[in-house]
Amino acid sequence: MEYAHEIYPALRNRMPEDYLDELNRSSRLDPSGSDKPYVQWQRGPLSETPLDLMNSWIDTCLANDNIWLVLVFHGVDGVGWEAIPGDTLDSFFNNIKSNESQLWVSTFQNVTKYLRERMYGEVKTIRKRDQIQVELLHDLDPGLYDLALSLKTTIPDHWKGVSVSRNGVDLEYEAGQDQSGKFVIYQAEPNRQSIIISEIRK
Repeated sequence: MEYAHEIYPALRNRMPEDYLDELNRSSRLDPSGSDKPYVQWQRGPLSETPLDLMNSWIDTCLANDNIWLVLVFHGVDGVGWEAIPGDTLDSFFNNIKSNESQLWVSTFQNVTKYLRERMYGEVKTIRKRDQIQVELLHDLDPGLYDLALSLKTTIPDHWKGVSVSRNGVDLEYEAGQDQSGKFVIYQAEPNRQSIIISEIRK
C-alpha cells in the first residue's frame, strides 16, 4: 500500500482519511454505526448470496446519507470466481435503478473526488443588498479535483425572483424553502469565477 499510494491518489482497499471509515468485504460491522462523516462499505456477493441480502445493502444506503457502497463482483453466469447468476444481477441493478432519485451511482474516481472536495473545500460568501457572491475553493490538485459540487445558499425571504450565473452565463438551479427560509441549490465548479445570485424584481 505504501508503494501504491505513491502512484495512485486512491486505492479501493486502503484510503487512510480521518473522515472515512473503511469496512472491507470481510467486515461484519454495521456501517450506520460509524461516527465518521463517510463510510466506504465494500460488499462482495458470492454465488450463493441471496438477493434479499444484496437488496438490504441498498436499503441501508437509502436510510443513511454518508455510506459509500463499493460493490465487488468477480464473475457472472458461471464465468469467473463465485459467479453471480445473471438474473440475480438484473434484479439487483433494477432495484438500484428504481431508487436512482435517492442514490448517486458513479465511478470510484468521481466519488473519491467528491469526498475530498467536500471535506477540504471552503465556500466563501459575500452578501450585498440584492446580490450574493459565492466562491468554492480548495487546495487540492486542480488537475485531478475538478468535480462540480452542489451548493445550497439561503436567499432573503422578500426576494420574489432570482437568477444564478457565472461570468454572465445563467446556471440551472432548484429553488425551495425550509425552516431556514428560501434557498437555491446549484452546481459549482471549484476554483473558478464567483457565482452570482441576484434578486430579480418583478
